[in-house]
Amino acid sequence: MIMLDGFYMHYQPIFYLQDPAQAIGYEALLRHPAGWSPFDLLREARRAGAIPVWELRVLERAVEEVLAASSSTLFFNLTPEAFADMAFPLRAARLVESRGATTARVCVEISEQGVYTLKEFVRSLQEWVDRGFFIALDDFGMQRANLDLVLSAHLDYVKIDRALVEGVACDRQKQKLLAGLVEGIAGSGAYPILEGVEKEEDMAWLAETGWDVGIQGFVMARPSAFSNFVS
Repeated sequence: MIMLDGFYMHYQPIFYLQDPAQAIGYEALLRHPAGWSPFDLLREARRAGAIPVWELRVLERAVEEVLAASSSTLFFNLTPEAFADMAFPLRAARLVESRGATTARVCVEISEQGVYTLKEFVRSLQEWVDRGFFIALDDFGMQRANLDLVLSAHLDYVKIDRALVEGVACDRQKQKLLAGLVEGIAGSGAYPILEGVEKEEDMAWLAETGWDVGIQGFVMARPSAFSNFVS
Protein backbone atom coordinates (compact mmCIF):
# COMPACT_ATOMS: atom_id res chain seq x y z
CA MET A 1 0.00 0.00 0.00
CA ILE A 2 3.02 2.30 -0.02
CA MET A 3 2.20 3.54 -3.50
CA LEU A 4 -1.25 4.65 -2.33
CA ASP A 5 0.15 6.92 0.35
CA GLY A 6 0.73 10.57 -0.37
CA PHE A 7 -1.73 11.00 -3.24
CA TYR A 8 -3.16 14.42 -3.94
CA MET A 9 -5.88 15.85 -6.14
CA HIS A 10 -6.00 18.13 -9.13
CA TYR A 11 -9.20 19.40 -10.68
CA GLN A 12 -10.20 20.40 -14.19
CA PRO A 13 -13.13 22.75 -14.78
CA ILE A 14 -15.97 21.96 -17.16
CA PHE A 15 -17.39 25.10 -18.80
CA TYR A 16 -20.47 26.00 -20.79
CA LEU A 17 -19.56 26.51 -24.45
CA GLN A 18 -21.88 29.48 -24.78
CA ASP A 19 -20.78 30.99 -21.45
CA PRO A 20 -17.12 29.97 -21.00
CA ALA A 21 -16.73 32.15 -17.93
CA GLN A 22 -19.14 29.91 -16.02
CA ALA A 23 -18.08 26.49 -14.76
CA ILE A 24 -20.54 23.58 -14.69
CA GLY A 25 -18.29 21.86 -12.18
CA TYR A 26 -14.85 20.43 -11.52
CA GLU A 27 -13.63 16.92 -12.29
CA ALA A 28 -11.44 15.36 -9.60
CA LEU A 29 -8.21 13.82 -10.92
CA LEU A 30 -5.78 11.66 -8.93
CA ARG A 31 -2.12 12.61 -8.76
CA HIS A 32 0.89 11.08 -6.97
CA PRO A 33 4.27 12.74 -6.18
CA ALA A 34 6.15 9.68 -7.47
CA GLY A 35 4.54 10.11 -10.87
CA TRP A 36 2.22 7.11 -10.68
CA SER A 37 -0.76 7.47 -12.99
CA PRO A 38 -4.34 7.06 -11.75
CA PHE A 39 -4.39 3.69 -13.51
CA ASP A 40 -1.28 2.61 -11.58
CA LEU A 41 -2.86 3.66 -8.31
CA LEU A 42 -6.11 1.87 -9.02
CA ARG A 43 -4.26 -1.25 -10.13
CA GLU A 44 -2.38 -1.25 -6.82
CA ALA A 45 -5.62 -0.77 -4.89
CA ARG A 46 -7.17 -3.72 -6.72
CA ARG A 47 -4.12 -5.85 -6.04
CA ALA A 48 -4.41 -5.04 -2.34
CA GLY A 49 -8.18 -5.69 -2.33
CA ALA A 50 -8.70 -2.13 -1.16
CA ILE A 51 -10.92 -0.58 -3.84
CA PRO A 52 -13.88 0.30 -1.54
CA VAL A 53 -11.67 1.86 1.13
CA TRP A 54 -9.49 3.59 -1.45
CA GLU A 55 -12.47 5.00 -3.35
CA LEU A 56 -13.91 6.49 -0.19
CA ARG A 57 -10.55 8.02 0.74
CA VAL A 58 -10.33 9.75 -2.63
CA LEU A 59 -13.95 10.92 -2.47
CA GLU A 60 -13.41 12.24 1.05
CA ARG A 61 -10.42 14.30 -0.09
CA ALA A 62 -12.33 15.73 -3.06
CA VAL A 63 -15.38 16.57 -0.96
CA GLU A 64 -13.24 18.41 1.59
CA GLU A 65 -11.34 20.36 -1.07
CA VAL A 66 -14.24 21.28 -3.36
CA LEU A 67 -17.59 21.04 -1.61
CA ALA A 68 -16.42 22.39 1.73
CA ALA A 69 -14.57 25.28 0.11
CA SER A 70 -17.07 26.42 -2.53
CA SER A 71 -20.57 26.06 -3.96
CA SER A 72 -19.24 24.17 -6.99
CA THR A 73 -20.33 20.77 -8.30
CA LEU A 74 -17.86 17.92 -7.99
CA PHE A 75 -17.48 15.41 -10.85
CA PHE A 76 -16.07 12.20 -9.42
CA ASN A 77 -14.90 9.15 -11.40
CA LEU A 78 -16.03 5.76 -10.11
CA THR A 79 -14.42 2.40 -10.71
CA PRO A 80 -16.77 -0.25 -12.15
CA GLU A 81 -16.52 -2.09 -8.81
CA ALA A 82 -17.72 0.92 -6.80
CA PHE A 83 -20.48 1.77 -9.26
CA ALA A 84 -21.87 -1.78 -9.21
CA ASP A 85 -21.55 -2.29 -5.43
CA MET A 86 -25.13 -1.92 -4.17
CA ALA A 87 -23.93 -0.83 -0.71
CA PHE A 88 -21.52 1.81 -1.98
CA PRO A 89 -24.00 4.62 -2.90
CA LEU A 90 -25.23 4.74 0.70
CA ARG A 91 -21.67 4.82 2.06
CA ALA A 92 -20.76 7.59 -0.37
CA ALA A 93 -23.90 9.57 0.51
CA ARG A 94 -23.17 9.33 4.22
CA LEU A 95 -19.61 10.52 3.66
CA VAL A 96 -20.77 13.56 1.63
CA GLU A 97 -23.44 14.45 4.16
CA SER A 98 -21.03 14.05 7.09
CA ARG A 99 -19.01 16.88 5.58
CA GLY A 100 -22.03 19.20 5.53
CA ALA A 101 -22.72 18.84 1.79
CA THR A 102 -25.50 17.22 -0.21
CA THR A 103 -25.29 14.50 -2.84
CA ALA A 104 -26.98 16.90 -5.29
CA ARG A 105 -23.57 18.60 -5.55
CA VAL A 106 -21.82 15.43 -6.71
CA CYS A 107 -21.93 13.96 -10.20
CA VAL A 108 -20.53 10.45 -10.35
CA GLU A 109 -18.90 9.46 -13.64
CA ILE A 110 -18.86 5.90 -14.94
CA SER A 111 -16.87 5.09 -18.07
CA GLU A 112 -18.70 3.49 -20.97
CA GLN A 113 -15.82 1.00 -21.06
CA GLY A 114 -16.77 -0.25 -17.59
CA VAL A 115 -20.40 -0.98 -18.49
CA TYR A 116 -21.14 -4.64 -19.08
CA THR A 117 -24.86 -4.99 -19.81
CA LEU A 118 -27.69 -2.51 -20.03
CA LYS A 119 -29.64 -4.31 -17.28
CA GLU A 120 -26.70 -4.20 -14.87
CA PHE A 121 -26.02 -0.57 -15.69
CA VAL A 122 -29.59 0.60 -15.14
CA ARG A 123 -29.91 -1.35 -11.88
CA SER A 124 -26.69 0.11 -10.44
CA LEU A 125 -27.45 3.59 -11.73
CA GLN A 126 -30.80 3.65 -9.96
CA GLU A 127 -29.12 3.12 -6.59
CA TRP A 128 -27.05 6.26 -7.15
CA VAL A 129 -30.02 8.26 -8.42
CA ASP A 130 -32.07 7.22 -5.38
CA ARG A 131 -29.33 8.67 -3.14
CA GLY A 132 -29.53 12.01 -4.94
CA PHE A 133 -26.34 11.87 -7.02
CA PHE A 134 -26.12 13.18 -10.56
CA ILE A 135 -24.87 10.70 -13.17
CA ALA A 136 -22.48 11.15 -16.11
CA LEU A 137 -21.53 8.54 -18.70
CA ASP A 138 -17.83 9.11 -19.41
CA ASP A 139 -15.67 8.34 -22.47
CA PHE A 140 -18.75 7.99 -24.68
CA GLY A 141 -17.83 6.88 -28.19
CA MET A 142 -14.35 5.65 -27.26
CA GLN A 143 -15.28 2.09 -28.12
CA ARG A 144 -18.97 1.43 -28.67
CA ALA A 145 -21.01 4.65 -28.54
CA ASN A 146 -23.76 2.50 -27.05
CA LEU A 147 -26.83 4.64 -27.60
CA ASP A 148 -28.96 2.12 -25.68
CA LEU A 149 -27.31 3.38 -22.49
CA VAL A 150 -28.19 6.96 -23.32
CA LEU A 151 -31.76 6.25 -24.36
CA SER A 152 -32.64 3.74 -21.64
CA ALA A 153 -31.06 5.21 -18.53
CA HIS A 154 -31.50 8.27 -16.33
CA LEU A 155 -28.36 10.16 -17.31
CA ASP A 156 -27.72 13.79 -16.46
CA TYR A 157 -24.56 14.19 -18.56
CA VAL A 158 -22.85 12.32 -21.37
CA LYS A 159 -19.17 13.13 -21.85
CA ILE A 160 -18.16 12.59 -25.47
CA ASP A 161 -14.67 11.14 -25.73
CA ARG A 162 -11.79 13.32 -26.94
CA ALA A 163 -11.20 11.01 -29.91
CA LEU A 164 -14.39 12.39 -31.47
CA VAL A 165 -13.55 16.02 -30.61
CA GLU A 166 -9.84 16.51 -31.29
CA GLY A 167 -9.25 17.97 -34.74
CA VAL A 168 -12.96 18.52 -35.44
CA ALA A 169 -12.29 21.94 -36.99
CA CYS A 170 -10.70 20.38 -40.08
CA ASP A 171 -12.49 17.02 -40.30
CA ARG A 172 -15.87 17.09 -42.06
CA GLN A 173 -16.73 13.50 -41.17
CA LYS A 174 -15.99 14.15 -37.52
CA GLN A 175 -18.12 17.30 -37.65
CA LYS A 176 -21.11 15.35 -38.95
CA LEU A 177 -20.66 12.55 -36.42
CA LEU A 178 -20.26 14.95 -33.52
CA ALA A 179 -23.31 16.97 -34.58
CA GLY A 180 -25.40 13.81 -34.67
CA LEU A 181 -24.20 12.69 -31.24
CA VAL A 182 -24.83 16.09 -29.67
CA GLU A 183 -28.34 16.18 -31.11
CA GLY A 184 -29.10 12.61 -30.03
CA ILE A 185 -27.76 13.06 -26.50
CA ALA A 186 -29.60 16.34 -25.99
CA GLY A 187 -32.76 14.77 -27.39
CA SER A 188 -32.53 12.02 -24.77
CA GLY A 189 -32.62 14.60 -21.99
CA ALA A 190 -28.94 14.34 -21.03
CA TYR A 191 -26.51 17.25 -21.31
CA PRO A 192 -23.55 16.70 -23.69
CA ILE A 193 -20.02 17.55 -22.55
CA LEU A 194 -17.16 17.54 -25.07
CA GLU A 195 -13.86 16.27 -23.68
CA GLY A 196 -10.37 17.03 -24.97
CA VAL A 197 -10.93 20.51 -26.39
CA GLU A 198 -7.27 21.41 -26.56
CA LYS A 199 -6.78 23.35 -29.80
CA GLU A 200 -7.77 26.95 -30.41
CA GLU A 201 -9.09 26.12 -33.89
CA ASP A 202 -11.37 23.40 -32.49
CA MET A 203 -12.66 25.79 -29.85
CA ALA A 204 -13.33 28.44 -32.50
CA TRP A 205 -15.23 25.95 -34.67
CA LEU A 206 -17.30 24.72 -31.74
CA ALA A 207 -18.15 28.28 -30.70
CA GLU A 208 -19.69 28.84 -34.14
CA THR A 209 -22.04 25.86 -33.85
CA GLY A 210 -24.31 27.48 -31.28
CA TRP A 211 -24.58 24.16 -29.43
CA ASP A 212 -25.67 24.12 -25.81
CA VAL A 213 -22.91 21.83 -24.54
CA GLY A 214 -20.19 21.72 -21.94
CA ILE A 215 -16.50 21.78 -22.84
CA GLN A 216 -13.47 20.46 -21.01
CA GLY A 217 -9.85 20.64 -22.07
CA PHE A 218 -6.52 22.42 -22.02
CA VAL A 219 -7.77 25.25 -24.24
CA MET A 220 -9.87 26.41 -21.28
CA ALA A 221 -7.94 25.22 -18.24
CA ARG A 222 -5.37 22.62 -17.26
CA PRO A 223 -5.84 20.47 -14.17
CA SER A 224 -4.60 22.19 -11.05
CA ALA A 225 -5.11 22.43 -7.31
CA PHE A 226 -8.65 23.60 -6.59
CA SER A 227 -7.35 26.61 -4.68
CA ASN A 228 -6.13 28.01 -8.01
CA PHE A 229 -9.72 28.22 -9.28
CA VAL A 230 -11.31 29.98 -6.31
CA SER A 231 -10.55 33.37 -4.87
